[in-house]
Amino acid sequence: MESRPIAFIDAGRDATGTLLDRLPAFRARALACAPVLEPRLDRSRRGLDTLLTLDRQVGGTGRLGLEGTEELVAALLADLAHVEAEALRAGDAALAAENADFVLGTALWAIRHEVPIAAPEPVVNALAIRANGARTKSELSAVAELMQGVATHLAPRLAPDLERSNPERPWRVLHANLAITAIRTEDPALMDFAFDALDGALPDERAGFYAEALALALAPGIAPSVRERIEARHLKWTAAR
Repeated sequence: MESRPIAFIDAGRDATGTLLDRLPAFRARALACAPVLEPRLDRSRRGLDTLLTLDRQVGGTGRLGLEGTEELVAALLADLAHVEAEALRAGDAALAAENADFVLGTALWAIRHEVPIAAPEPVVNALAIRANGARTKSELSAVAELMQGVATHLAPRLAPDLERSNPERPWRVLHANLAITAIRTEDPALMDFAFDALDGALPDERAGFYAEALALALAPGIAPSVRERIEARHLKWTAAR
């Protein structure tokens, strides 16, 4: 009887490999949309190849401590951001959604290996695209979980949030989107978590956020438990003024 070795499963390495398997079809779709993307897509392939090589060498998780990994992640995200821009310009929602998968795959690689994400805007945008495309509560909960993980990873660099004059700063958008996604799940525990995170991250904006959310929650069809939680936060922060 022939002996067969058992291969250990490495979920992180497999996730990177899956992205590379999807890349040829994604590349073809993106080039059909915008041929000018060819050099960026070629760099993306080389970048993903490097991510997979590192996973094979050191494993799919764990701190790397290698020079150049932050720059590698930043370059990948920058090129994928151009793909997103071209997809949105062309009105190709399917391409934008597929591109979001590659952005989030790159971000999750960085999170697994404790690599800083220097420019988080493409990741925040990809999470918004994923949330907008979610149709079930389980899909929304999964996106909210991703948002939580990204927020935790970005906190050391973005938590000070000094760009308060810019309403589109990624720290603000990420936490506002997390709260909105949690509301859509109608999950009380998830809403409480997201609201707590928003309250801590955006103290200057929480009253305005809950006032706007409450106005929307008064519409027919909104679950009473959702409305009550938003109303409680609204009262808490308007009374504190």
